[in-house]
Amino acid sequence: MKKPEDPRLAATRNLALDAALDILQEDGVMAVTHASVSKATGVSRSTLYRHWPEIDRLRTETFKHAATPPHIPPKTNGPLRADLKWTLGRLMSALNETAWGEIAPQVIAAAATDQEARGLINDLMAERMTGVEAIFAAAEKRGEIPPDQSIRPIVEMTIAVPYFRKYINGEPLNEDWLDAHVELICSLAEKPEA
Repeated sequence: MKKPEDPRLAATRNLALDAALDILQEDGVMAVTHASVSKATGVSRSTLYRHWPEIDRLRTETFKHAATPPHIPPKTNGPLRADLKWTLGRLMSALNETAWGEIAPQVIAAAATDQEARGLINDLMAERMTGVEAIFAAAEKRGEIPPDQSIRPIVEMTIAVPYFRKYINGEPLNEDWLDAHVELICSLAEKPEA
């Protein structure tokens, strides 16, 4: 049985992670150092080194601290458009209104060279894709999409396009975009495969 973490240690870790997230949002990933977090929190550098011996571990844990979404199961009671709009609306809000939305480009960039950041991105995308796959599976059971429709590419497009639009194209994620994206995804899913 795992021994519960000392509440004082947990409080110190959370204080440091909150400060690291503030630094990350204001000054970027390279500004997150043991020294900068120590200065922001008053927590000694030696304590920070005990928690995170390598700076990449502190940065990755800060990414996780911002990226951890509430575990809310996807809506799958239909219709497909409503379920997708609800799920993509939550993603749109997260990208527009949370710390994760502000730091996501830095996490994506870090994932190119840092295996822990890559693992975080892979885990987040797998969780989001699993939710969207459940939506399509429920729609197939209701007869809204053809049986045995190859949905994997559609699921990838459902999740990837918001990130591409916001971070690569620099275009807004808003209600008009959301409605158009949901309509496009549904039209692709509802077509029988050739």
